[in-house]
Amino acid sequence: MPTTDAIVMLRAGHKEIRRLIRSYRADRDPGVVEKFLRALTVYTYIEREGMYPRVSVLAPETELTIVAFREEHHIAEILAAELQDMRPEEIAFDAKACLLMDIVERHMDAEDHMWFPQVRASVGRKELREIGAWMTRLAERAPQRPCRPDQKKIWDTVAA
Repeated sequence: MPTTDAIVMLRAGHKEIRRLIRSYRADRDPGVVEKFLRALTVYTYIEREGMYPRVSVLAPETELTIVAFREEHHIAEILAAELQDMRPEEIAFDAKACLLMDIVERHMDAEDHMWFPQVRASVGRKELREIGAWMTRLAERAPQRPCRPDQKKIWDTVAA
């Protein structure tokens, strides 16, 4: 079975996350937020642990972009962890969910339109397939729920 390359995998993740965002905006179903948070948690984990480290070595000219993306992940992770701990009836739940979704959409747009084309131009198909295979393995052990960035070291120790 051929391995999908990393960019194709991440674009598929974008498609699913965008579908969940549209669904939430259409009917404000808190159950969709739970699915969104799970998809986002897995996605950011495989991107942070799989894609970013390898691309920073293979395409060092994208390193500043990766640094900015890591900071966006950090902010999104804080909001996601806070949202995970909220009850849907809390007054700020919808505002926090919408803000997080806006940040995530902006991040995905930057990847889709700017970063992925740079990576595709700099990194070979073989390497992208290897990164994709690694991300597939990472997804199997990825956390399913957001946790605060300060808890990551604890989670990474447990997951290893």
